[in-house]
Amino acid sequence: MNIREAIRRRISVRHYKSQPVAEEVLKSVVKSGENSVALDDGIRVRFHLIEDGRLVAERMTYLTGARFLFGSSPHFIVATSEEKPLFMLNMGFRMEQMMLFATGQSLGTCWIGGLFSEERIGDFLGLERNERVIVLTPLGYPDTSFYGRMTHDLIELGAANFGRRKPLEQIVFGSHWGLPPKTEDGELLEALECARLAPSWVNAQPWRFLVNGMEIIAVADASGRYNSVRGGKHYYRLDVGIAVAHFFLAAKEMGWNGKWHVTGFDAAQVTRAHAIPEGYEVLGIYRKA
Repeated sequence: MNIREAIRRRISVRHYKSQPVAEEVLKSVVKSGENSVALDDGIRVRFHLIEDGRLVAERMTYLTGARFLFGSSPHFIVATSEEKPLFMLNMGFRMEQMMLFATGQSLGTCWIGGLFSEERIGDFLGLERNERVIVLTPLGYPDTSFYGRMTHDLIELGAANFGRRKPLEQIVFGSHWGLPPKTEDGELLEALECARLAPSWVNAQPWRFLVNGMEIIAVADASGRYNSVRGGKHYYRLDVGIAVAHFFLAAKEMGWNGKWHVTGFDAAQVTRAHAIPEGYEVLGIYRKA
């Protein structure tokens, strides 16, 4: 399975078979996270494999933990990070690479952010100074029974736009905000389509992209809708990190030699130059070599 197939196949799995995953497969998933490309190499990230999923599920909320949704998962991965500038964006970028690898191993995952007590989860991890629990994912084989499908569908009904993604024309602009992109580059459109398919907090899809010649500018809706800012963690930035990971991986698979730059530019100047409206935050610029 190539990366674009994994992007299209990946769904948020909320109920799992009790069958444990082989230890070597679990370790390969964690290794893929540890070897993932970073947006900022100066931010230390750790992926903690919890082989007994009950240890995490019992520390979650009533609805998300052992009583209902994710208590069925045999394993969890808990992602922690130093709290530095760009830590949420960087985490989304790195962890999605690991979750797509897991999809390629026929495993289910689901982004869980804000629906747990950071203190309760962190208590048994041995956190270091300035290290925070950012997100979790269950890890196991998806439950494809009627109950498993029903659980997925019920949650999607409660998501923004019933879980459907915004069309590309609503999230991709040309060199100025609101203008359609002037491109017939099929590979670029494919990479943007892969970004469109990224998962996000309650399916809010806070990312927008501006196509400016050989540059792609990633912008976030920074309004904090849907309670996406919690405890100093800006989940809309995490979401944009996921989307730009999809773009990066799809572009790389198609042979592009480019990278996302998240520092080294004047965000205010970029905002003015491209008529980006108030309430949106410039988070990165992709430059194709």
